[in-house]
Amino acid sequence: LYVGCVGVVFLIRKESGLPRFKTVYFFIALLSFSTLLAMLSQAKPSFAAIFGRWVYSEFYPKGTIFDPSKLRHYLGGVPFHHIYSDIEKFNLRHVLGGIGTMLICATLFISSVILLTNFPLVSWLKKMWQKLREPKDKFQKVKAAVRTPKPLATPFSSLETEAPSPLFEVALKKKRDTYPPPPKAPRGGRLSSYKLPPPELMTKVKVVDHSSLKNDLRRQAEMLEETLLSFGIEAKVGDIHCGPTITSFEVHPAVGVKVQRIRALENDIALNLQAKSIRIIAPIPGKAAVGIEVPNPRPQEVGFRELLENYLRAGKHCHIPLLLGKMVNGEDVWTDLTKMPHLIIAGATGSGKSVCINTVVMSILTSARPDEIKLIMIDPKKVELSGYSKLPHMLTPVITEPGEACAALGWIVKEMEKRYEIFRQLGIRNIYGFNERKVKKELEESLDVDVPENMPYIVVIIDELADLMMVSSSDIETPLARSAQMARAVGIHLILATQRPSREVITGLIKANFPTRIAFKVSSRVNSQIIIDENGAECLLGNGDMLFMPPGTSNLVRTQGAFIRDADINAVIDFVCEQAPTDYLIPSFNAFQQEKMESEGNDPLVKNAKAIVLQTGNASTTFLQRKMKIGYARAASLMDELEDMGIIGPQEGAKARKIFYPTNSKLGK
Repeated sequence: LYVGCVGVVFLIRKESGLPRFKTVYFFIALLSFSTLLAMLSQAKPSFAAIFGRWVYSEFYPKGTIFDPSKLRHYLGGVPFHHIYSDIEKFNLRHVLGGIGTMLICATLFISSVILLTNFPLVSWLKKMWQKLREPKDKFQKVKAAVRTPKPLATPFSSLETEAPSPLFEVALKKKRDTYPPPPKAPRGGRLSSYKLPPPELMTKVKVVDHSSLKNDLRRQAEMLEETLLSFGIEAKVGDIHCGPTITSFEVHPAVGVKVQRIRALENDIALNLQAKSIRIIAPIPGKAAVGIEVPNPRPQEVGFRELLENYLRAGKHCHIPLLLGKMVNGEDVWTDLTKMPHLIIAGATGSGKSVCINTVVMSILTSARPDEIKLIMIDPKKVELSGYSKLPHMLTPVITEPGEACAALGWIVKEMEKRYEIFRQLGIRNIYGFNERKVKKELEESLDVDVPENMPYIVVIIDELADLMMVSSSDIETPLARSAQMARAVGIHLILATQRPSREVITGLIKANFPTRIAFKVSSRVNSQIIIDENGAECLLGNGDMLFMPPGTSNLVRTQGAFIRDADINAVIDFVCEQAPTDYLIPSFNAFQQEKMESEGNDPLVKNAKAIVLQTGNASTTFLQRKMKIGYARAASLMDELEDMGIIGPQEGAKARKIFYPTNSKLGK
């Protein structure tokens, strides 16, 4: 029974690390080893006599006249000697025999030691077998190399060509045992000893056992075929892909079956399969099949630590990696923000949108130093992103006020224009070429602009766009559109998130400049069409279930988003802050907002209007219209600008507006 249990443990391949199991393995190993020592002391008395000083010994009667007694050394202990040979009729030697007792005790001892120490016996045997086969394999390779003639010319088909980079990447099935070295750091800098947060700071997720899921999948496949056949559609279920939360069935309809007939049976299929909701892909891009996605009865949590470890093992280096989650077939999904180059995240409350934003931020923190990427976070809700304020990656503290957010977006546009001017004078096309250039100090010092040694990427994250658009849509939409159109080459990227994906929030101008989108569960089909231009987001399950639209394609990728706990986020933040202090390039955007309010406005007649109002003491739209000989609309606009500048007060019914004179004037004093 014990050997059978050991075999089951090896087949299941589970860790036997519980303390009670360790104790059982230890005592079984101790008992079996003591029995083996008792057998050895009786079979080889001369060997046992070597340890006579350290073990208990006594004389026992042999029952002969010539040798009445003999010294016995209890090498394995007195009880095990009695159990093995002294108990009449029921000792182990009489019941099992010497060879049988030795085989059983040796098997128990070896199995217990393996389970106690978690020794990888199967892997060790495979390595030994490979070492024994190496000389033979080398001989065969040498023999084949000698016999194979070398071609005279390399054919065109065998030339190595560089494959185009994919739009989004999945984890490789071949995994290395060790992580590759980190990417080369920028030249110079005070963060030469900075270390990226390791994956060990985060917790591992519990793995759900899907061994009993095969029978359920077969039963669902049969029910799916029967359901389609009951509606007059003959089809066969092909491949079945079981993901973390979704199982995808590839249905191959018979010749002459219209795809729209299968799509129309969405609710009937969900009823027969007893599923919460299903999603039909008709057809699957690149395949002659229809995809039907059904929720798993026991979903598997996708941990951010596993994604990070797989990304590091793959050896690929992205400038700004985003580790998103896992596909339906179980493959990891990550992408590079510089290839997107901007992202919209939309979903209802509780769908996983905020967790996705935290995953994006953690992807940046675990892959880039503070002098490589700078972050600007706008959080009108004031609680979602406030924990990141002390990071050295932050360009400014987390922005919570709409007026300060408008000033920050205006600064982004000016920074974009400034960087383009530097690139123009240096003859460089993008930020990658700027950071990899050969520095020529004499040339750069002779230019009209200040040229930095390195130029960091800037990632702007807006958690709730709907709130900002309600306050001032024109002041938000224009800088967002300008930045999205031109900021990619200078290393500025935008990530927008909203829980109300309406046409007033995601306008046509914003939508046209954000090709990459992530849709979580939404409330209606209209919202799904606004985000991803088609239905489907309303059928998602929530809790991280999302549809990812990669850049340059309209094919949606269903992905289960990664989950990261607050304790893991705090651990990474503490690890980063211990190595580098907070260093804000801009302590606050309130000064920029004040300068905008105190500026003379966009209209060149503001100065004249201000002088007329202060000299005459009359603040009236018709008065300005008559004095300056302008139209009513422009006069009203001038009055609004004077009110924003703090020169005049607001309109109070039929009363005249109040005039606030400067303190340095006579009337002000």
